[in-house]
Amino acid sequence: MSFHRSLIKNENPLLSSYIPEAIPHRGVQMRELEAYFQGVAEQPQSVSQNVLLHGPVGSGKTLLAKKLGVSVERKANAYGNRVKFLHVNCRIDRSLVAIFHNALKSLGHSYPSRGFSFEELRQALFEVLRKDKIHLVVAFDEVDSLVGSDPNSLYTITRIREISQDAQSFSSILISKNLNYVKMVDLSTISSVSWNTILLDPYSPDQLYDILLARRELAFREGSVDDEVLKMVAEVAGVYGDARYAIELLYRAGKKAEIAYSPKVMPEHVRSAQGDLLPDFRKEELAYLDEHQRIMLKAISRTLKNSASPLATIGEVEKNYNAICESQGIAPNHHTQVWNDINELARKGIIDTQLSGKGFRGRTTMIGISRVSTEQLIQELQKEA
Repeated sequence: MSFHRSLIKNENPLLSSYIPEAIPHRGVQMRELEAYFQGVAEQPQSVSQNVLLHGPVGSGKTLLAKKLGVSVERKANAYGNRVKFLHVNCRIDRSLVAIFHNALKSLGHSYPSRGFSFEELRQALFEVLRKDKIHLVVAFDEVDSLVGSDPNSLYTITRIREISQDAQSFSSILISKNLNYVKMVDLSTISSVSWNTILLDPYSPDQLYDILLARRELAFREGSVDDEVLKMVAEVAGVYGDARYAIELLYRAGKKAEIAYSPKVMPEHVRSAQGDLLPDFRKEELAYLDEHQRIMLKAISRTLKNSASPLATIGEVEKNYNAICESQGIAPNHHTQVWNDINELARKGIIDTQLSGKGFRGRTTMIGISRVSTEQLIQELQKEA
């Protein structure tokens, strides 16, 4: 039996559970979050904190919160204090009863799950915190699910500091994609709540490239992933600004390359890793293409399929287009109509176009496919033939 040397040397940096030493392009927000919780680390019996952390999917909310958890526990320990961090997913634990049960369990205490009211459970949790002199920081991830199930939960979370006896022992980070859930509660709750807010914007393609670059160095063997492939992944994920998707896409592309015994990750592995056609790419669009547009799309797919670059020049594509036309006995269109067809395919969102940069004489149009594997696209075109 022969063994193929894997391209991925360490999968951990490509997993959602991984917490890096530094989070690219989130340094300001991380310092802001740490500043809010500095008092909790220094004087956990006197200070508590509520922070609203919001931003779109893949903007780094959960990662920042978990990074804060590591930081505040370490700082508190350095001051001789006890602070414990707990991350909960409110889509799974949709009630404060379930969350407080998890909190007790994380602190090494058990409590019967039936036969006790929420108030009794709350008192049991805070008795443990008081007795053990622990300050608990809970990150309520996707908190809008919790508030949707129980609008009163937001009031309870944010007012716990006021109902804690003798000493502070509870802080919260409320994580959500937006702040719409706040509208579910009454105005008196909103006006009485003291909170700080941190907004995370979507990542740009350049920022995603920096994130992928850091993960590549940790996860892949040297020479396994070219810069151009990283840029391709960053551009694909940059449509959504989603770092989680970018990292997952790189991981899946790496696995596709390993399965194919490829010596490195190629653009086609990235396209293939995207799976089926994305929802915003409708297969029925292909049925409305005319004969030459279909030939042009096939030429683009063939040009890119085995290329080490994610982009091809219009000249390379036109050469393949002319060859396919000749093989089918069809008179090819002139360059102006070729240009028009390419623009129409780009307008429909089937292909991507951009002007060339360094390394090319003059300015030429570069053509790519980022939403689907070229192999899948060729298959779809054959079905429509």
